[in-house]
Amino acid sequence: MLPDGQDPYLLLGVTKDSTPTQIRERYRILVQVWHPDRHQSSPENVRAEATRQMQQINAAYKLLLDSHGRDTSEHRTGGGGQSWAGGEQSRTAERETFEQEQERRKRERDAYERQAQERDARRRATAEREARQRAAEEREARERETREKERQEREREARERQHPSARWTHPSYDPVELPESLVIRPITVSLPNGEEGYTLRAYADEQKEQAVFPGADGHLLLFRSQESLHRYLTEPGAHELATAPGWDDFMNWVLRTGMRDDDEEQSYDFDLIVYNLRFPIAQWVPRLFITHRDLVMEVAEAFEWDDVRTLLRVGSPLDRLDDLMRVADRPLTGWKARRQLGSFPSGPVNTAWRQVIRLVGAHVRWLR
Repeated sequence: MLPDGQDPYLLLGVTKDSTPTQIRERYRILVQVWHPDRHQSSPENVRAEATRQMQQINAAYKLLLDSHGRDTSEHRTGGGGQSWAGGEQSRTAERETFEQEQERRKRERDAYERQAQERDARRRATAEREARQRAAEEREARERETREKERQEREREARERQHPSARWTHPSYDPVELPESLVIRPITVSLPNGEEGYTLRAYADEQKEQAVFPGADGHLLLFRSQESLHRYLTEPGAHELATAPGWDDFMNWVLRTGMRDDDEEQSYDFDLIVYNLRFPIAQWVPRLFITHRDLVMEVAEAFEWDDVRTLLRVGSPLDRLDDLMRVADRPLTGWKARRQLGSFPSGPVNTAWRQVIRLVGAHVRWLR
């Protein structure tokens, strides 16, 4: 009997009359079924059961082949000196065969484990090599992108430092026919992308119905700082703005104030327009939209920007909203218009304002 009380004959599926050859054949069949190497990919509980079964099969097999164990399990003694010696030799050969089989299995298992470790090592090496290659490619792409941005920035700065000869721009502008001097003042324009520019605006009449701006090739000129605008204005022969009546008075004002104008009405921040567009129309600031719409209309008329004038034409959503906001901006009489703003369609005017701001940015030429 085995240590756990199981019958070795029953465990191997043989009888007490079975020969060693029959026992060995039965053992080989069970090894093919229960050997752990055949269950490497099986679930853990299956591998554990296979290991346990194989251990019991090996113990039963050794017990039945061992001379003393076999005699004990079969309750019989030797049958003569010559018979016992022959049986002992046979059992010794079978034990050697068993041990050789176990050794072969062990070598195969060690070889399999070694091959698995080598495969894992190759996979790790491949993964590390691919990771290093990806990192190198990503680093190269970032460096290439950085170099491209730097190149574009240098080219843009070079273009912005090439100052054109500015002139007052408006279809009907003629300094000879002006009845009086122009009222010239600097203005500040801020776009939603964070860019802030400085330029000039001049009115040909006290009613401020016709505004002219410094321009070149159909573009509104915006300087990135007040200092660069000041240098440009004071540089001899750099522009044709000095031909306008009232230029000397403006330059005297510049010398007194250093281009500093505290008038908030001369500052336009289109980022505030975009911020207001996030809310319902009833929460928009009418005065903000009125002043920015007037500036856009003045610039579009001066430079004949047809795409912008189309969005601001009479009867357009922006024009109807502007009329309503001018009424709503009145302190006492605008309550009815303010109520109407709550039901005004927001989609068309929201889209139109974003288009206007984008077009204005596209028509601007930046200078340093």
